[in-house]
Amino acid sequence: MKLKFWDWLIFLVFGCLGIFHFRGFHAGSGRVFLGEKILSFWDSTAFMPDDERKLLLFILDFQDFFCPVCLESFLELFRRLPLRLKIQNSWGVLVVPAGREEDIDRTRIAEKKLKGFVRANQIISPFLVDRLQVFREMAGEGSCVVLFDGARRIIHMYGFPLRSEQFEEIFKVLIE
Repeated sequence: MKLKFWDWLIFLVFGCLGIFHFRGFHAGSGRVFLGEKILSFWDSTAFMPDDERKLLLFILDFQDFFCPVCLESFLELFRRLPLRLKIQNSWGVLVVPAGREEDIDRTRIAEKKLKGFVRANQIISPFLVDRLQVFREMAGEGSCVVLFDGARRIIHMYGFPLRSEQFEEIFKVLIE
């Protein structure tokens, strides 16, 4: 499914806000800024070869940790990605359940669950926890993958679990 103009605009605005407020952890080490990565990706695409002008953003809803079909679909897609795409062009965001601002426990639980999931499944892409509910709207219908095609300036969004034709479409865009 392609993003509508307002979905794209909301994503871009919150991505910009992420430069200042949205922090998370990398599966390896160190802290990263998601918004900065996305903005630098778009700014630098004019000088990149076509195969490097792709970016995958995995948005996992915490509720989907209880949906084995959704998680298996995500893992299947991730495992099929070439190593270079996993390391350089893939990011993940875990959307935590909405709650009170002072409810720190829900975020800690989500971080521990994510850290265990990342380690157990050998996910080498950076994964962040969305503490500010920036991506809540995008995960409204569940977990999804957003595919940025910098060469053609197109954004695609696919909900998990993926159908076989969606797998084919994603890899067709990634290989072009």
